[in-house]
Amino acid sequence: MAFLRLCPKLPFWAQTRETFKKKTILFTQTHYNMKLLSLLIGLLLFSFFAQAQKVTEVDQMPYFSGCAHLKEGSAEKRNASNQKVVEFVQAHLTYPDSAKAAEVEGVVLVKFVIDRQGKVQNPTLLYDIGYGCGEEALRIVRKMPDWEPATRKGQPVAVELEMPIRFEFVDESKLDGYRLVWGDLTSQTVKRKKIKSLLKSPIFVLTDSGEKVDILELRVAVVRHDKIIKEKLSDGKLNKQQKKMLRSARSKSLIELIGTVQQNGKFYYIRNEVLVR
Repeated sequence: MAFLRLCPKLPFWAQTRETFKKKTILFTQTHYNMKLLSLLIGLLLFSFFAQAQKVTEVDQMPYFSGCAHLKEGSAEKRNASNQKVVEFVQAHLTYPDSAKAAEVEGVVLVKFVIDRQGKVQNPTLLYDIGYGCGEEALRIVRKMPDWEPATRKGQPVAVELEMPIRFEFVDESKLDGYRLVWGDLTSQTVKRKKIKSLLKSPIFVLTDSGEKVDILELRVAVVRHDKIIKEKLSDGKLNKQQKKMLRSARSKSLIELIGTVQQNGKFYYIRNEVLVR
């Protein structure tokens, strides 16, 4: 769903900084029932601190949510963490209407802290291109689930990260009208007791002509107070973990359903949101 080019023979943090300078960054494409949006998402750029003092060395940088089952310190776990950050932003970030109207493109740079509990703290804009792009970048960072914290000598420490996000608008109106459908649900709100019956219903994507499109990957998230509490992935159908998560969704929670589809060799994200009453 994305490709990445790194400068050879450089340490990871140097690679990311050099990559950002050369604008050689990640490529993704996202669709939100309007126009196709292309989001170029930069790698994380790392600097370190613990409490009020700078940390010059850490044993392990933080890992994004969903990597706990992989071996600590392995290249597999680091690569998986980086990919999950990219996929998270791809799936959840929305191109601001004002930026689309003005056809504004460019890079927003966000700094934030992963504290010793793995929570995102103090997101701050280091560079903004305006038209709501900075606010959207901050929103998506605040929405991140908890990370596995960085460690030094076996102890968790806080770490400061910088993440460049590039906004680039691409007009692909041929995907207008695509929508994600969950059973007979037509409203943007749902009662808890209705969720139980919906768990037996398929989730699929429909085109404006009524044609079904296969979902390659289904992302289900439960959001409260603009932060993702739980999130699970499947191969296009609701699995047991996702169903269990949906059953436990409390009133006033927001359920996000994001389906990945493929058209003309490219991957797109079709999203639906439902508020639990």
